Amino acid sequence: MNIAILGAGISGLSAARELVANGAKVTIFDKSRGVGGRMSTRYAGDWEFDHGAQFFTVQDPDFQVEIDNAIEADVVAPWAARALYLKTGELSADTGRDRYVATPRMNSLPKYWATGLDIELGRRINRVVQGENWTLEFEDETSVSGFDAVISTLPPAQARLVLPVNFKHMTSVVSAEMHVCFCLMIGVSEAVDTGWDTLRVKDLPIDWIAMNNAKPGRIANIGSIVVHSAPEWSDLHVAADRDWVQDVMLKSASALIGMPLDQAPHIALHRWLYSSSKASPDIACLEGDKIVAAGDWCLGGRVQRAWLSGRAAARALL
Repeated sequence: MNIAILGAGISGLSAARELVANGAKVTIFDKSRGVGGRMSTRYAGDWEFDHGAQFFTVQDPDFQVEIDNAIEADVVAPWAARALYLKTGELSADTGRDRYVATPRMNSLPKYWATGLDIELGRRINRVVQGENWTLEFEDETSVSGFDAVISTLPPAQARLVLPVNFKHMTSVVSAEMHVCFCLMIGVSEAVDTGWDTLRVKDLPIDWIAMNNAKPGRIANIGSIVVHSAPEWSDLHVAADRDWVQDVMLKSASALIGMPLDQAPHIALHRWLYSSSKASPDIACLEGDKIVAAGDWCLGGRVQRAWLSGRAAARALL
């Protein structure tokens, strides 16, 4: 089989690896300059910010095998973070399953999984056309034909625009929704020790602060602070003035960290239009006639679910 995959995030890479392992010819197309989707890292001088996924957990035994292999390859490490949760003015331990991060940055894991795959970057898809074979039409007015099947791992808002209108699960794609998230990246000259490495927050414009430099494999002696906005607040202010959004988030983070951050030597804001899952079909993938929609949004978000969804899409075609 000759299969096209839309999206080089975790789902797309998972699907491609499963297909290639079973003898298929696979080409991945992605609009970005690199692989990984929200498993991404932003650079600014000596500062590095994992501005998408902050960490991941493992419950599925097959995913655990993949992560164990990545640990052996030195691209994943456990993160025993000092994690706190601030709710109704009270601090408590932010407990849960063991956390893992890719090393030395979050995009290291998708780069590792992308090794040996045929990936075309900078390719923004316009639509998928069904004929004798499948054709991909791109926004630069080029096209590629001859595919036996297509897997889309695009966010639902993008997938609904490029998939054929007669896709049998289009209703599920249209009804799926994702939250917006603003990521504020703050670089300071020295590491900041507040007594915690991550702080989860309730009922504020922001809901997460992480000392990125506290993760395994990072430069530890300079301060790289990542702040994520709260989902509902982000949805409400998706089109707000970016300077205003940045100012609100800076003030919240400054109060929680206990130091003024508005004069930090590096401040940048990124908006993720498609961040966490808001409404999900709660199924591993949506299978049509030799076309499959997949992605973390199918199962409600998270890195592991992205990997599981991609694998399910591949197995649906196999």
